[in-house]
Amino acid sequence: MRLLPGLSLGGFLMSALLARSAALNAAAAARRLPASTCGRAAAALPRLLAAPAMGSRRCSGLRMADQSAVAEAPAPPAPVTLPTNANEQLLRIRHSTAHVMAMAVQRLYKDARVTIGPWIEKGFYYDFDRPEPFAEKDLRRIKKEMDKLIGLKLPFRREELSFDEAKARIEAADEPYKLEILDSIVAKDPDAPITIFHIGEPGKANWWDLCAGPHVEHTGQLPKDAIDLESIAGAYWRGDEARPMLQRIYGTAWESAEQLAEHRRIQEEAKRRDHRALGKQLRLFSIQQEAGGGLVFWHPRGARVRRLMEDFWREAHTAGGYELLYTPHMASLDLWKTSGHFDFYADGMFDQMEVEGAQYQIKPMNCPFHVLTYKDEKRSYRDLPLRWAELGTVYRYERS
Repeated sequence: MRLLPGLSLGGFLMSALLARSAALNAAAAARRLPASTCGRAAAALPRLLAAPAMGSRRCSGLRMADQSAVAEAPAPPAPVTLPTNANEQLLRIRHSTAHVMAMAVQRLYKDARVTIGPWIEKGFYYDFDRPEPFAEKDLRRIKKEMDKLIGLKLPFRREELSFDEAKARIEAADEPYKLEILDSIVAKDPDAPITIFHIGEPGKANWWDLCAGPHVEHTGQLPKDAIDLESIAGAYWRGDEARPMLQRIYGTAWESAEQLAEHRRIQEEAKRRDHRALGKQLRLFSIQQEAGGGLVFWHPRGARVRRLMEDFWREAHTAGGYELLYTPHMASLDLWKTSGHFDFYADGMFDQMEVEGAQYQIKPMNCPFHVLTYKDEKRSYRDLPLRWAELGTVYRYERS
């Protein structure tokens, strides 16, 4: 740090201790600390300021030639802005890294079959069908193999071929998932070009997959110090619970090591702020597995926070000219057919229940109830606009 011109070391210490004293006073007010805690900091000032000037002497192992020659503190690092997939080069890096990871996996684990491997918002993933589950230690082994492939600067080569030739190659490679992907491409557009991308030199052993691109020119363009394999998860093939369960390896890729470090910092901060962890630590709410996944139990502290938020919401809406409604939690299935919800969103609704011989549905939305309320009496255009709002509980059939 560097002292300001005209500020002695004693003055600097006085400023620092006054700032510390002020901080302790603030803490005392917020936490009801004993006043003596703050008083001791203030009382220390005269003794420190009465000490002889340091001049040219050693202090804590540092030679201080004069009071203004204190070493300058390093400037804070410039903030790192993370790019998005709108950056085509980053997109190519992520897509190509996904292929290199799949190649590494199949070189290390001969029984692994590949499915799909797209780029995503923060990186990429690939789904594999393998009898044995991957473990965290496998990620380190796969990353090491990826680094070797990157160091070889293997070219990415595009090849276009006919449906019959692509099918023959896939069958020879015993890759049933690729065959299903090929069939889906042709089913969607019989004239669609069939393209594959190779990693490796022509005529030599290489790896390939069905792919439309884009990719980098060769693996050496992938910054291995900006790539990381992050986690393993399960995923059903095609998102269908009746289909095989696959193993998904998630990774992240950036243009530089600095971007990867910033991404990791953001990830750690997100973990620290995870609402599930904070809810338990702060005793706001809990999710009781005995009751079912995703069902929130509000504890007294959380209930108070929720009430304050709801009170603010009501006051804001009332100030904006809204009137509040309360409507039932369920209605006849016929209402949801009339509104169109049942025809278009049945997959996102809970199953119906029978009540006194009629089919009822718990509500996924509030709007049909408000329409019925509006229709309950004759209205004139002079009544418009009507501003109604409801803190209604809606029920969606979604994964917890």
